[in-house]
Amino acid sequence: MRQTIRKYLKKAYSLWLIISKKTSARIATFFILILLFVGLFADLIATKQPLFVIYKSHIWFPAFTEIWNEERKETIINPKNNAKETIQFDIADWKKMELDFVIWAPIPWSAEDPDIFNRDFVGPFEKQFSAGNNGKVIDCPFIFRHHLGTDQRGNDVLSGIIHGTSISLKIGLLSALIAGLIGIALGLVSGYYGDTEMYKTNASILFGVSGLIIGFFWGFITRHYVLLDAMELGFWNGFFQITWSLIICIGAAFVFAWFGRFFNKVRWLRNKNSFPLDLLIQRSSEVFEALPKLLIIITLAAVFENKSVGLVIAIIGLSNWTVVSRFARAEMLRTRELNYLDAAKIMGLSDLRILFKHALPSVLGPVMIEITFLIAGSIIIESSLSFLGIGVPDDVVTWGAMLSAGRQQFDAWWMVVFPGMAIFLTVLSIYVLGERLRNVLNSN
Repeated sequence: MRQTIRKYLKKAYSLWLIISKKTSARIATFFILILLFVGLFADLIATKQPLFVIYKSHIWFPAFTEIWNEERKETIINPKNNAKETIQFDIADWKKMELDFVIWAPIPWSAEDPDIFNRDFVGPFEKQFSAGNNGKVIDCPFIFRHHLGTDQRGNDVLSGIIHGTSISLKIGLLSALIAGLIGIALGLVSGYYGDTEMYKTNASILFGVSGLIIGFFWGFITRHYVLLDAMELGFWNGFFQITWSLIICIGAAFVFAWFGRFFNKVRWLRNKNSFPLDLLIQRSSEVFEALPKLLIIITLAAVFENKSVGLVIAIIGLSNWTVVSRFARAEMLRTRELNYLDAAKIMGLSDLRILFKHALPSVLGPVMIEITFLIAGSIIIESSLSFLGIGVPDDVVTWGAMLSAGRQQFDAWWMVVFPGMAIFLTVLSIYVLGERLRNVLNSN
């Protein structure tokens, strides 16, 4: 295990040495790493909760506590008068409390933490105000300034961009993962078997197709309420339920195909014919390609009553598998002609082992580049949906939602420039890195 990990780390390092020879690729890589860091630690970088605080001799870490216990309460007793004071971390206004010592987050504002003193689109260079300890309105201290301005409600734009980074990367990466898993699996079997390599009896084909239809009914039609509820609970719940529905669908097809063996005594049913697997997958792919993806996504997102991040991920992922499938099939057709696959067949290895142990490593490299481009496309699609107001829930801050809010006030240029630059630089960096990877692999 250690040797395998060490081998892949050496390959990754060698690939990085080749990629880093180009300045644009280095800049793009570092920018993406910064985005990943910001997205991963967004709840600690931009939050109204202090990172560390000492209040009346009590030591707390509110920002860290909020991650796993948002509604934590602490009751302290004043030793002078034995008065009790209850502090609920998520609603406490730490900025107005007389703290003994405090370490604030780099951006001491949450994405949904309106500042009543700086609402109605206050620009980054305009005068900003804050409440002093005596209740009077004073000039805003530098640490509490909104460095990229505020929106109509007084929400900090920089905090929104930071939290939007987490949402955009999550949607881009996970939707590309779904599309990649489906596309690679279908592309592999399509290129490996083609239309003439898979021979099945008529009974197996007839019962298998019937089982696939029945499995689809059991897995998706009868469970659509379960799938919707799972999407509302979060991505992983939705991903688990969708995976379970796919298992039901595919499992039913295999069970029915196996059951069809008992009808092989019938002359017509026991005849073997080549199953046109490649034809079916390619025609299905062409149907998906012929339909406008953005229109399908907008329609599906508008049909579901309840919005959720998981639903957006599922819709984008399930509608973009065709691109990955085509490239995986093309690479599989090339790999299928290599001698080591013929040797594996002669040795009697199973098709499953040949596909995923010997063919997949050769196919995966070029396909991963297309998945990289798919991440950028997914981020653009999510921003478009959020801009139109039919993407993620309204209480989730995204770059597209911030752009949409900028339409309310044309003078608030910061509401358009900064989120737009975040989208532009992210997509550009991913495309630059993907193009560099493509050139490196093609040169080899």
